[in-house]
Amino acid sequence: MSFMKDKLKVFAYWFSTAIVLFLLGFAAVTYHVIHEQQAGFFTAFGYPEYLVYPLAYLKIVAFLVIVTHRYNDLRDMVYAAYFLNMVLALVGHINYGDFYGHALVGLIALPISYLLGNQVRGIPKKNLFGRWTHTPEA
Repeated sequence: MSFMKDKLKVFAYWFSTAIVLFLLGFAAVTYHVIHEQQAGFFTAFGYPEYLVYPLAYLKIVAFLVIVTHRYNDLRDMVYAAYFLNMVLALVGHINYGDFYGHALVGLIALPISYLLGNQVRGIPKKNLFGRWTHTPEA
């Protein structure tokens, strides 16, 4: 019984993480490839156009942090920041009357990925910001 629960946890973690990584990667690429269109969406949703490129680079960093799973504090910050990003995306899409399914799926997949990450991959032993953050117990 425990074996099946573990397999289900592993599957749920990697499936939800794949969704999160796809959304991060897709956004980072489209923010560059079709910049004018994406900037238009940002403006229509009520957000400033100048956020497109910085957000693209932050999403690339977030992608790498989630994949490497190396620093506990940085990983926590990435998940928190992306959660806020997905909330703002969902609100923007709903207010504009646009399709919001991807933002909703991201908001569902994100906490699943975060909560199961420590169980499936273990808690990262390092903190990027050293003594200012809590070091996880072994």
